[in-house]
Amino acid sequence: MTRASLTTARRFGLIGLLILVAVVMSACEWSELLDGEEDSDENDATPPAAETNVPGLSLAVSTRGFDATRSALLDAIAERANLSARTEVDHQANARNANLSLRPTTVLFVADANRESALIAADARVALDLPARVLVYRDRDDDIGVAFSNAAYLAARYDLDGVENGTLDALDDDLEAVVRAAANADLDANAGAAGIAEGEGIESVTSSDDFTTVVNRLNSAIQSREALTQVDTIDFASRSLGRDVGPSTLFIFGNPNAGTPLMRSNQTIGIDLPQKMLVAQADDGTVTVYYNRPAFIAARHDIDDRDDRIDAIADLLAQIAGEAAGTSAGTNESVGEANTPAGGTTQLGDDSVARPANDLSATEDGA
Repeated sequence: MTRASLTTARRFGLIGLLILVAVVMSACEWSELLDGEEDSDENDATPPAAETNVPGLSLAVSTRGFDATRSALLDAIAERANLSARTEVDHQANARNANLSLRPTTVLFVADANRESALIAADARVALDLPARVLVYRDRDDDIGVAFSNAAYLAARYDLDGVENGTLDALDDDLEAVVRAAANADLDANAGAAGIAEGEGIESVTSSDDFTTVVNRLNSAIQSREALTQVDTIDFASRSLGRDVGPSTLFIFGNPNAGTPLMRSNQTIGIDLPQKMLVAQADDGTVTVYYNRPAFIAARHDIDDRDDRIDAIADLLAQIAGEAAGTSAGTNESVGEANTPAGGTTQLGDDSVARPANDLSATEDGA
């Protein structure tokens, strides 16, 4: 071999080595984007999907990958005339846009206007858990969990004795069917709700003002905080289908900086995020603001290492509810840094009135 040929061979050999190094580095970067270095930290107590035991949560372990499971879920919902996919919150995308890491985790709001109306007519508070939600997530073992809050949970938490016969069971059957279709598997978990009492975990603030005033003030309280983004607003009375559903409007809002750490403790809490606040008018005209107590949601998902954050979220929600009800001046100051990633929330139904948004609960310091 001539000296020129040897030089050329060495040059191409060096180029090949550089290409190999680049490929390896690229693979590392993709791995970090998918999983994130922080996904293995000591706070991650998410159990293997097959061993999940969250009160009132039914779950199937998918035989498919994450994206295929999500697609199959959307297909299964579309095949049922009474169901529609309203809004999807991609918790992982929102975390990434907030410079945080989270394994693939998404929650899909599944609307069934007929059954929702029947349930709300029995107990307006149940709108805090409506539309029904299906969570799809990948655990640390790369198994895909597909979960929903079941009929036992709704029956325990709300006064649904007067609901039309078969409504709750029929909704539960539909949710189980679409989850089984998405996972291509039977349920691995179907936890009951023993120990959950009626009204447990629900905070309420009564207002002396009219419904429209309270709704407008709640909207302003959310909008005035740059760190919060409104994910969706649902007017249940307009979807009542002739049933006796009084004025009832649900606000879904949040920010990933506080919600992501909660999911990094246990991903299943993603089914209860973003935050929700309901304004409902009773038959006697009384207007009440309802919302989920953060400590109850954390306890449901066995999260006990985020107390300061949970307390700060609770303080902020109390401020917002007080401002809406007119019982507290609260604050109109922005809480934390604004963080509005593009594409973290997808509006899927024609009746959705939300704007593109980020998810979860509050700011980096937990507010």
